Amino acid sequence: MRDSSRPVTGYPIQNVNGCAPPPPATSSAAYPYVNPSPYPYYPAPPPQNPRPTFFRRLFVIFSVLLIIFGAILLIFWLVLRPQLPDFSIQSLSLDNFNASNQRVNGTWNARFQVSNPNKKLSIYYGDIVSSVFHKDDFLTETRIEPFVQDTREVNTVEASYSVVDSFVEGKVVDAMNGERTRGEIKFNIKVIADVAFRYGGWRALIDLPCVWLRKGSLQ
Repeated sequence: MRDSSRPVTGYPIQNVNGCAPPPPATSSAAYPYVNPSPYPYYPAPPPQNPRPTFFRRLFVIFSVLLIIFGAILLIFWLVLRPQLPDFSIQSLSLDNFNASNQRVNGTWNARFQVSNPNKKLSIYYGDIVSSVFHKDDFLTETRIEPFVQDTREVNTVEASYSVVDSFVEGKVVDAMNGERTRGEIKFNIKVIADVAFRYGGWRALIDLPCVWLRKGSLQ
């Protein structure tokens, strides 16, 4: 009778066909274990070009400065109410005038009255240029000395124009001579000046180009 307490010894079972024995059966199929990551994975963003950012900031700064400047100008305009000055011709004379063979000679002398209508602002006139036209045809020009005008002040300014043997079209010569035979020649006087307003010791940041066009007649 065999003793059940003794260990069983023997040899492994060999397959008659020479193949390896089948693996031991399991109750369920086995799958590889994958540890799920608690955080999703995102790829790193590409490096950004710093140039668009710089220009964007520069544009914002420029816009802010422009808004501030516009607000200051608006406050200045609403509080002080600047008004443009007025040029008017008091007298106009012409000496040694001759127009023939498409050539013109003559000397014009003009006297202007300049009025500053502002109660709180003085005016600085700089780079004043005055021209003489016959209708729309340019004849000559001159420069007037810059000056400062106080509030509510009226000044007299003189200008002298001269033209010597200057070429003009034949139709212009004929038109002036035709008016001369009728006893009156009409000229247009144009004045262009850079005007800056002043309030006390403070000067306006912008010079305004002003244009005045006046008519004068010579008999």
